[in-house]
Amino acid sequence: MPPIVPAEFINLDLVVKSRSDLGVLIKHFAEKAYVLSHHEHDGEWTLALELVDDNLKDPGTYTQRFLAIISEFPGQAWDAWNACTSRTFSYGFDGGSNSPAFDTTISADLLLQIAQVGADIGITVYPLREP
Repeated sequence: MPPIVPAEFINLDLVVKSRSDLGVLIKHFAEKAYVLSHHEHDGEWTLALELVDDNLKDPGTYTQRFLAIISEFPGQAWDAWNACTSRTFSYGFDGGSNSPAFDTTISADLLLQIAQVGADIGITVYPLREP
């Protein structure tokens, strides 16, 4: 019988894209988030961030933490945020194997808060990977 690998929430990345360098956002997120990627390709900058506290295992709590940081943006960071061509809360889940389905909910209130900052939701389910 194949091993039971649970389906689970892995993490939440914040991915933003802009026609301008996103250094001002990196500065604001300093010490609160890791920069996973910050690069320019064909005139578009992409910044991917993950919270420093990786012990958060609940998508809602993770989202609230990101939203709290965003709510503290000074004017220049808000300008950069609003100039982005896309802003995505990218949720990652491990699909698991031979285990019960994983169920989670993003509340209507949280969805409203995400919409109020002009962000989208992305969901990635990773297939089982051999160790």
